[in-house]
Amino acid sequence: MSLLPSCFRCSQSVVVSVVIILVLFHQTCSAKHRRSCPSSSCGEILDIKYPFRLKGDPRGCGLPGYEFDCVNNRTLVTLFSGKYYVKEINYNMYEIRLSEAGVLEETSCSFPRYFLSGTNFSANGADPLTFPDYWSHGYCSAEVGFLNCSNRVSDDPRYVEVKACGSDSGGVIYAVLDLTAKDTKVGCRLKMATLANCTDNKNNVSYADILKSMEEGIWLSWFPVVCRDYCGNGVSCFLNDTTKQIQCDTCQIYNHPTHNCGILSRIIGYPTGFVKSIIKGLFNRITNAEGSNDVGELIGQYILPILIATRYLFGFSLFLWIFIHKWRRRHFSVYENIENFLLDNI
Repeated sequence: MSLLPSCFRCSQSVVVSVVIILVLFHQTCSAKHRRSCPSSSCGEILDIKYPFRLKGDPRGCGLPGYEFDCVNNRTLVTLFSGKYYVKEINYNMYEIRLSEAGVLEETSCSFPRYFLSGTNFSANGADPLTFPDYWSHGYCSAEVGFLNCSNRVSDDPRYVEVKACGSDSGGVIYAVLDLTAKDTKVGCRLKMATLANCTDNKNNVSYADILKSMEEGIWLSWFPVVCRDYCGNGVSCFLNDTTKQIQCDTCQIYNHPTHNCGILSRIIGYPTGFVKSIIKGLFNRITNAEGSNDVGELIGQYILPILIATRYLFGFSLFLWIFIHKWRRRHFSVYENIENFLLDNI
């Protein structure tokens, strides 16, 4: 009598244990870099932690695409094959401020070394760092184009001469904020382009203003990585302006919309949704309602009734065979007893 309650308690404990293991596994996977790895430091950047790592940190700390170098007590990161100084990291807003290394080092010319524009960043957030356009952050970036012009430009105040940087061909070097193809003058060719912090007045600036904007750097974000860790692949999310908490957009887990799109929700949601679809398909079969092309509903509407009918038919056939077999054995046994009685009394 105590076997069933004991088995029930055993199975209940197993289910609870599996759920606890899944939760701990999910939490461990999402936070293993944060708890087991101490933060690093280099120069002014005192707190380098997940997803970033400093070159030489223990293996498994941080992500490979977010590795920093510490050179002359300055923190550098490689972005599109270029070297950029890390000026500031805001872990609360998932933003990092970078400045082109060539602008800070080349004091005589202060000319960028690496080509960088908004077209370098993909729109789907596949790059390790992207523009922080997921919320109102109060920052913006402007493209600075450096042109080598064969003749002087005097009819456009946006063309700011860079006197310290001479031209290889004897022309004049100009820096232009937010340069477009239609704004390029005849006889000018693009020499270099980079991104800088926005300025208040783009039409009346000096090269000192442009240089200051480049030195201030640009703000980029690693929010897409946080979004994938928190909500799962293929699910967009946003940072709540009030609570500063990450919120997942509605995602579909086996045709059921939900705001909880994490790994654990998917592990539980897919089999649960599949069972619900089978039950729905079976209900549609009973009520003669039209179903959908969902696999679970098709199984519940067509395959499951056949399996149930086959099971009951097989069970009834087996019961009938056992009944007939027992009846025949009993019948033969009666005749055998009569025959033995007659033989014994002859």
